[in-house]
Amino acid sequence: MPGQIFEDAYRTVSLDRLVDIVLLEGFAFADDMAAARREALEAVDHWIEGGLPTRQGPDGPLFDPVEVDFHATRAGRRGDDDFWERHFVATLRGFVTELEREAPQQMTVDYTRTFNLDDVPAGETKRLRMPLPLPGRYANTAITPHLPPDTVGHRLSDGRLEVRVVSQGAPIRIGARCIIELASGRDEELANRDLYLRPSEGLVATTPQVEALAHRLAGSEHPEAAIRNLFDHLLDDFTFCQIHYDQVPVETPLDWVLRTRVYDCQLASALFIAMCRARGIPARMVSGNFLYRRSPTNHYWAEAWLENGGWTPFDFIAWDLSCGGVDSDWRNRFFGQVDPRLVTECLPLSFTGATGVAVPSRWHILRSIAGTGAAIDLIGLDGRSVYRDEVSIV
Repeated sequence: MPGQIFEDAYRTVSLDRLVDIVLLEGFAFADDMAAARREALEAVDHWIEGGLPTRQGPDGPLFDPVEVDFHATRAGRRGDDDFWERHFVATLRGFVTELEREAPQQMTVDYTRTFNLDDVPAGETKRLRMPLPLPGRYANTAITPHLPPDTVGHRLSDGRLEVRVVSQGAPIRIGARCIIELASGRDEELANRDLYLRPSEGLVATTPQVEALAHRLAGSEHPEAAIRNLFDHLLDDFTFCQIHYDQVPVETPLDWVLRTRVYDCQLASALFIAMCRARGIPARMVSGNFLYRRSPTNHYWAEAWLENGGWTPFDFIAWDLSCGGVDSDWRNRFFGQVDPRLVTECLPLSFTGATGVAVPSRWHILRSIAGTGAAIDLIGLDGRSVYRDEVSIV
């Protein structure tokens, strides 16, 4: 596993905020949250002793949550401490098994997005967007929007709620209650094969280096065998962790992944899709939210087209679930199947689109507990919120 790979640029998170993040990822099943907080603080102290970088702020130490995630994962993989496996991995497995055990046929999801409009002059009209479930993914959906008082108009469409509002120079909140029947929606055909073989599509950038790796791993294998080889390589030779996206080259993001040997769910999916396409296997990116009651956070995964199975999902959260690929049962849990999800985007045809507010060039995402669900904050380096999603399973 590589050493520190991220630039020293982000440490804007206080100790209290960091502990909130750790509680969501490692203590969502805890009965005594006060005791959980104490254990999380002890873990942070241990990581600092083990070399986790910090910076002193006016009110105490500041942390880069990406570095914390990378450091904790690396310490666990090296055997320096068992916190990663005992809490992060165990909690994620708990989410999966709890949903599997409950086996819901219908779920109700409350999804809100709060936009920071502090810098937008009062009286200016803004068009704001948030994700919604794609109806074709479910047997049935029912969407009830929650609109702010200053709404000028709104529109519901596949995968998005779009609201036009008059700014009051203050944060504004939109949302929806989504009732989804989890039985599969309509069967899809491969209507445009070439669309899902394109060598360049956002983060899916098939460079000579990516193409060479795909052919080395898969060669002339049958598509099912080729996908098995690609999936196994991504689990065995990389580390799953958070990423600073402004440090990823725009033109060659996947070459950066191959060089650093790290990825998150989006970059792992992009690399898998690019290698599938290099081998002539149609593939695409899907995104949305987990439907884990205690942690309905945002996520990306991949789908590949197989002649005998249609669009088939592959999810690289399997890296964490399997302790870095070590546990054979867990590494295959999301190979060719995934659990129920709130699917909001299926690229390149179905996507939410621009949010309606300016996103700074350098930002990070923080996930933490919010009531009975989860909050996902997109924050600039200055600590200013751009927008905040709150998602809960009713």
